[in-house]
Amino acid sequence: MKIFMRRMMLIMAILPTVAGCAGLQPERRIGMSVDMPDRYTLYTGVEKGQDQWWQAFDSPELNNLVNEALSRDFSIRSARARLRQASALARQAGAGLVPVLDYSAGAETARRQIKISSGGPVDTTADETWNLGLAASYEVDLWGRLRARQQAGAVNFQAAREDLDAAAVSVAGKVVENWIDILAFRRKITILKQQIQANTTLLALQRLRFANGAARALDVSQQRQALASVKAELPLLRLYERQSINQLALLLGRASASGLELTQDTMPELIPVPAVGLPADLLAARPDVRAAGLRLRSADWEVSAARADRLPAITLSAQALFSGGSLDLLFSNWIARLAAGLTGPLFDGSRREAEVDRVRAVAAERMSDYAGIVAAAVKEVENSLIGELRQGEYLELLKEQLNASRLALKDARLQYRNGQSDYLSYLSAWTSVQTLERQMVGEQAQLIKYRVLLYKTLGGDWTGRLVSSESTNIF
Repeated sequence: MKIFMRRMMLIMAILPTVAGCAGLQPERRIGMSVDMPDRYTLYTGVEKGQDQWWQAFDSPELNNLVNEALSRDFSIRSARARLRQASALARQAGAGLVPVLDYSAGAETARRQIKISSGGPVDTTADETWNLGLAASYEVDLWGRLRARQQAGAVNFQAAREDLDAAAVSVAGKVVENWIDILAFRRKITILKQQIQANTTLLALQRLRFANGAARALDVSQQRQALASVKAELPLLRLYERQSINQLALLLGRASASGLELTQDTMPELIPVPAVGLPADLLAARPDVRAAGLRLRSADWEVSAARADRLPAITLSAQALFSGGSLDLLFSNWIARLAAGLTGPLFDGSRREAEVDRVRAVAAERMSDYAGIVAAAVKEVENSLIGELRQGEYLELLKEQLNASRLALKDARLQYRNGQSDYLSYLSAWTSVQTLERQMVGEQAQLIKYRVLLYKTLGGDWTGRLVSSESTNIF
């Protein structure tokens, strides 16, 4: 018995190594390639910025918000859970590479009563049976089917890890964008309150001038209309501010914005545009691109597994059974079996062949997805670069327009005081200045958001700290 057990364990230990030397590898990919431009249309050679790019805005408040979101956001929590699921599935996929060992145990008591003759004594006996069984089985992975499934599971786990990184990149960008919106709305509200105060003062002056016969009733009505128009903007701005705060609270993993204190009241300054590198850098820098590439690789391994499934399989099994009439005699009686089996498909209605065709089509689909994601990534970087450039130009022209409007207001005020023009001309110039002052705030915020978009589209490796080391171990 001891010799048999030693031989069985030796065979089970050696076979995985032997089987690992053979197997079908993923097919060489021939077909669609990803065309990458040599450089971006608007290339910048400025030194590369910080990996945790939001720190470039030099705001402790923003840093705290992003850090809280990265640890508490609901979508990131879900991505972490999906990563744990992928880890479990990867372990399941690799389980077939090792032998399966099962045991069974049982005890039985049987009582018999025998009466030999009428009126004679009754003989009662009791029989006890104890049994213990050990069974081992192992599939020799001659063609690499099990190894291919293990590799597919491991690569899918890596793709889930990249999905977590992609979620973090998205959440960080949304937090910064919402924070910028809140600052912009608050700045607009401050300007609007100042404009309401100024229009209220002008209305009082016009009423006084009308009482003294120096102004027309139409002038008073026009100023009253201007004041009402400015006041009507305030509730909407407060609504948009509150909605942005609520959205920010949601990104922070909070059900309510209660207790969310935002104290900064100035817009951050932009540093020079960071170096965007080469388009090919996106293949390594963007987690969504990396995830798509990994899922393509996983599909290639699934093709290998499906091809190997059409070939014969060798299964080894061993069994040892122990039994005895009492527990101390359990190992006195035993039976040992060692068997090998060969199974393979003769006719299955082309099921396995169809499975190969299916997984090859899945691989082709993922190749197209990968190419599309890469092309979209290049486009997003190009759009963010050109967006910031043109938005900056637009902002400069808007400043010129505001300065010109202020000069026109000064001239209109002078002409009105000298009786050379009516009040409507002055009021129109004043309304234009007020509108442009509020518009400037929104366009400055949009310029910063283009920079945020650029940081998001460039990716980075700062997300590596999101998952603890134990979460990255599969086997």
